[in-house]
Amino acid sequence: MKTAIVIGGGFTGCAWALLLRKRGFEVTIFERDPFLGGGCRTLHCGGHPYTLGPRHLFTPHEDSLRFLEEHVPMRRLHHHLLTYVEQDGQFYSYPVHADDIPRMPDRNAIGQELEARKDPALARNFEEYWIYSVGPTLYEKFVKSYSRKMWQLESNTLLTDFKFDGKGVKLQTGTREVNPHYHVYYPTGLDGWDRFFGVCAATGGIQVRLGTAIEAFDVRDPGVRVGGQWHRADLMVSSLSPDLLMERCYGELPYIGRDLLTLVLPVEQVIPDPVFFLHYAGDQAYTRVVEYKKLTGYQAPTTLLGIEFPSTRNKLYPYPIKAEQEKAARYVAEFSDRVISAGRMGNYRYFDIGDVVHEALRRTRDL
Repeated sequence: MKTAIVIGGGFTGCAWALLLRKRGFEVTIFERDPFLGGGCRTLHCGGHPYTLGPRHLFTPHEDSLRFLEEHVPMRRLHHHLLTYVEQDGQFYSYPVHADDIPRMPDRNAIGQELEARKDPALARNFEEYWIYSVGPTLYEKFVKSYSRKMWQLESNTLLTDFKFDGKGVKLQTGTREVNPHYHVYYPTGLDGWDRFFGVCAATGGIQVRLGTAIEAFDVRDPGVRVGGQWHRADLMVSSLSPDLLMERCYGELPYIGRDLLTLVLPVEQVIPDPVFFLHYAGDQAYTRVVEYKKLTGYQAPTTLLGIEFPSTRNKLYPYPIKAEQEKAARYVAEFSDRVISAGRMGNYRYFDIGDVVHEALRRTRDL
């Protein structure tokens, strides 16, 4: 019987464990926390279910949708968000929508800049990419301050991997739905994704070791040391940042995180339909406000807002900086071909739930 070790019991680890079990592996998950699910686990505030940030399925991958629907009943969402532009005193659609430009006070300058746009393919960094895409005025309104505070950087020119944007085109026409070519879903159950993690824990042939601290990793002869004892396997899948597996010998990989302030209000709804999220593109300390009952479907005479603040107290987002991505690749190049670095942290890329599942489906096909 083939054996596999999975390090981390979040979405990445559970997806890999289920798929490896289907391929005939005996799987052991090692998870530091006393529960599976990581940041996708459902929490409660004032009776309202929520997660640490919105954790909806947002993906172009049909295979991810099919796999998750096997385990978790879901409903489709019509995903729409607004950005507050303080200098205009207005909320506008995001992605930037052409129909909003006529009500902007600097619409004439914006029109001239759109006519004079350069080819975004010539851009050398995130700032140039956006200016070449929508012009300097729209970049200033929607992107400049938001991205600087999101990444806690002095300049957006430091962001050098800048072409991924699942929200769609930079200047949208037609529908205001965020990238209508993507699947946007959320579980129908008020326990959210917990049912998926429960399926993983209950599947025969998958052993889950919670509250387990790993003391050392072997990335050449796959194994982990726990309680002074080495555990070996035919395959090891890690959802951790790859620098942690090699004691950061090439340097630490940087991440930015989020702090979440939850706020229960004595009204049934705050954000008007069909909007789910509000971005704040100015100098506010927060980046995004989410009304969770719009995701979860929870019914109550009160509502729950989640207000997100950039933070260095946790690791959620790998930096889109090519030098750091190359450092991550240097670590992974040291791993045996029987060690897989997977998921958002393992790839040091901004993977969503759908990306995580798609990668696991693709990479387990030939095992």
